[in-house]
Amino acid sequence: MLESLRASPPWAPRRVWHEWERERDLRLHRFLNEQLYPFSPFYNRLFKEHRIDPRSIRSVRDLRRLPFTTKDDIAPTAEDPARPLELVLRPTEEAIRRDAPRSMALRLGLEKMRQGTEGLRRRLTLEYQPVHVTFTTGRSAQPTQFFYTSLDMERLHVVGKRLLDLCGLQPGDRALNVFPFAPHLAFWQVYAVGQATTVLIVHTGGGKVMGTAGNIAALERLQPTMLIGVPGYVYHMLRQASEKGVRLRGMRFIALGAERVPPALKVRLVDLCAQMGAPGVLVHGVYGFTEARHAWGECRPPDPETSYGYHTYPDFDVFEVVDPASGEVLGPGERGEIVYTSLHGRGSCVLRYRTGDIVEGGLVYDPCPGCGRIVPRICGAISRRSDIGEFHLTKIRGTFVDLNEFLPVMARIREVVEWQLTVQKRNNDPDDLDELILAVALRAGSSADAVTDMIAAQVQAAMEIRPNRIDVVPLAQLEASLGLDTQLKESRIRDLRGR
Repeated sequence: MLESLRASPPWAPRRVWHEWERERDLRLHRFLNEQLYPFSPFYNRLFKEHRIDPRSIRSVRDLRRLPFTTKDDIAPTAEDPARPLELVLRPTEEAIRRDAPRSMALRLGLEKMRQGTEGLRRRLTLEYQPVHVTFTTGRSAQPTQFFYTSLDMERLHVVGKRLLDLCGLQPGDRALNVFPFAPHLAFWQVYAVGQATTVLIVHTGGGKVMGTAGNIAALERLQPTMLIGVPGYVYHMLRQASEKGVRLRGMRFIALGAERVPPALKVRLVDLCAQMGAPGVLVHGVYGFTEARHAWGECRPPDPETSYGYHTYPDFDVFEVVDPASGEVLGPGERGEIVYTSLHGRGSCVLRYRTGDIVEGGLVYDPCPGCGRIVPRICGAISRRSDIGEFHLTKIRGTFVDLNEFLPVMARIREVVEWQLTVQKRNNDPDDLDELILAVALRAGSSADAVTDMIAAQVQAAMEIRPNRIDVVPLAQLEASLGLDTQLKESRIRDLRGR
C-alpha cells in the first residue's frame, strides 16, 4: 500500500517544489474525502456542525477555512474518558453508505462481490484495526492515547529509513538508545528505525531501567556509532562517562529528541565526546509529537551552532505556521505556532492540530543548504510545550514569560553543570507574589558569587526578569531532584503554584 510513496521519493533534490505542492493538494483532497470525513467520528461531526463540504477542500490553502483542533477537543475527561477514540477511523457500513464517495462505495461493493462479506470484513479489519498505541506525556491533563494500525506501523518504518538516510548512518553501524521504555513516540520511533534498517540498535530503557552506570557500561562495551536519547539525560550520562575515563571509538552521531536542543548544549556534547576520544561528533535534533505518530530529523549540521531545519514529509503531512493569537496563517520564514494535518494513515488522524510549539524561523521551501533536498523545512529554535509540562507562556508577577528561554541561557553558562527552576507562590500563599527559585550545581573551582551574578545578568538580558533566589547545591542532590535516573523526563522546570 505504500509502494506509491516509496516510488519517486519526496525528498529527491531534482524535483521542484511546485510539482510536489500540486501532488500534496491532491493527496489532501483524497484523504479528507475518502478517509477522514466518512470514517472519523470526530471530523465527520465537525464538518457537519460547521456546514463544510469536504469536497470543497481542494488545496492546502483551503485548510484555513476549517476550525483548528486543540488538545482540549480530544483529551479524555473524567466524564468522557473515551474521547480520543473519536479520532480513530471506522469504516462502518453506515458510514460507507452515507458519507463515502460513490467511487469508493462502488469499489468496496465490487470487492464484496468477489470476496464475499466475510472476505471484505477481514480486509477492512486488517487495514483499520488498531494494533499499537502511544500516549501524550502531559503532566496536568490525563494522557491522550493515539492509535496505530498495521499501515501506520509500516509508515513508521518508512520514516525510520528516512531519518537514518538524513543523518548518514550506514549499514553495519551500531546505535545505543537510552530513551526510556514507555508507550511514547520517541522510543517507538527509534525502535522502528532499527526494525526498518540494517543498523543494530541496543535499547537500554534509559536511566530508570539500567541506571546511569548500566548505560555507561553499555556505551563502553558496544562502542556505538550513534547515541540516541533525551538531551538532558544524554548530557548527564556523557558527563559521568567522561569523569570515569570512558573512551569512545567510532562515535560519529548523537540524535536527541523529546525536548528542545539549544545550540550551546550541542557544543557541550561535542566537547565531551572529543575529550573521550571522538572528535567531530555531529549532533542532530529530532522533532516529533504524539499526535503526528512519527518524527522529523534535522539535516546534518556542519557544526553544533548551525541548523538547516527539520525535513518534513510532504507525502505524509501538511504543516502550517500560524499567529498564536489570531490563528492567521503566516508566510515562509515567519515565527509562529506549528499546526499539523495528517495526509495519510489510519488509526488516530488529526486535522489542523495546534501543537502549541513555537518555531522561530517558521516554514521554508527553498532547497536545503546542507543536502539540496526540496521539502518544507521547520527552521529555527522550537519552544516546545512539552518541555515545561502543559504551559508554554506563563505569567510571572503579572508579565507573560516564556520559561523555555531558561534552556538556552543556562546551556551557555559553562560553569553550570546542572540546574533546576522552581516557580512557586511566596509563603505558599495563592494570593501572594510569584517566585522563581533557581538551583544550580557548579563545576569544581567555580566562584559561586561570580557565577550566580552572571546567571542573574544573563537571565535578565534574555527574559527581562531575575530569579528571586539562586541556590548553589551539591550535584548529587540536584541530580536526584531532577529525577535523571527515576523519571521518563527530567523535571527541569517545576511549576508548583497550583499545588
